[in-house]
Amino acid sequence: MDKSLGPETDKATAYCTYCPKLCRFSCPAAEAEGRETVTPWGLMRLLELTKNGTVEPDAEVAEIFYHCMACKRCETWCKHDNDVPKAMFEARAWMRELGHVPEALDGFVDFFYDGNSPHPESSPLAATDVFDETSDIAFMPDCETRHHYPDLIPRIGKLLESIVGKKVRLFTRSDGVGFACCGFPALAAGDKDGFSDYRDALVDELGPVDYVITDCAAFVSMNRPDGSFTNPWPVDIIHAVEFLADYVDELPVKDRVDGTGVMLHDSCFVGRHLGLYDATRALTAAVYEPEPEEFQFNRENAPCCGGSAHYHVVAPQASESVARLRLEQLDREGGTSMVCGSSTCTKSFRRARDQKASMTLLDAICVACGF
Repeated sequence: MDKSLGPETDKATAYCTYCPKLCRFSCPAAEAEGRETVTPWGLMRLLELTKNGTVEPDAEVAEIFYHCMACKRCETWCKHDNDVPKAMFEARAWMRELGHVPEALDGFVDFFYDGNSPHPESSPLAATDVFDETSDIAFMPDCETRHHYPDLIPRIGKLLESIVGKKVRLFTRSDGVGFACCGFPALAAGDKDGFSDYRDALVDELGPVDYVITDCAAFVSMNRPDGSFTNPWPVDIIHAVEFLADYVDELPVKDRVDGTGVMLHDSCFVGRHLGLYDATRALTAAVYEPEPEEFQFNRENAPCCGGSAHYHVVAPQASESVARLRLEQLDREGGTSMVCGSSTCTKSFRRARDQKASMTLLDAICVACGF
């Protein structure tokens, strides 16, 4: 009997199996690795064959399902709106149930739950007096921001205070206690049940708040009823780009950031997952002079940075190649650096080139406002 992964995924794998690979060109993994196996068609065909028993599930098959960075670029070109990331996450969960986990991720889930973060314990945050632990508005930083750009967190706190008129609460891990991550990495590793328990524990720790502001687009995406990773939270979660765009005319801009040579990169999760294209541009227009230039391939057609959903772990060289391809586009189109709405993208581009390769939009806003 065929294995069912839900009607939506079952339909998608069947449709993709008999499609003549019309979205192949859109896949950053396929471009970086140069093999049919990791095209959207190849991934979905393999899942279909595994579901119907033609292919025996094993560690090698499980590893292939991780060659998707959940960027949704293939869906932009799909006539049936097939959700490949959703299917791959279902496949990962199924493979984990069977005991098949990629070698590169062996032990990751235990490590994640031990520290409530995909990263080792981060250094203590500075200037935490910027925040108020009794506030009914919480700010939960992206775990990539927390680990790679901790100095940005108190600056964001000051920015949010200037908008809402009071200090917000910082919700993150500190001194070995708390949650540094929304749990998306565990879900991306196929641990659906563990993620569910993690989510409940995080909500209990959060307690009563009016809403949570975050710069983690995956966190917001998981709470969208029409998203690829539907796991509703009993709390309102708002992406910082969306929140700040609503107050764009009230931003306390002092000196606009020099936008000469800067190009706008549309992050996959901020863009294709959340649709915050116009919000992003409203903010860049407010804080840059001149405004950042547009790439030839932007908005729904923007390529990925290669850094999401564990792709950088199972295929590190290909992941960096994906980032370099975007940097090569930057060079060809006359840009010198990028601004983007995601710390993951910033990290990926800086890893592939240098610290000047990319800047997060929140960092640029803080600079313009004097924070």
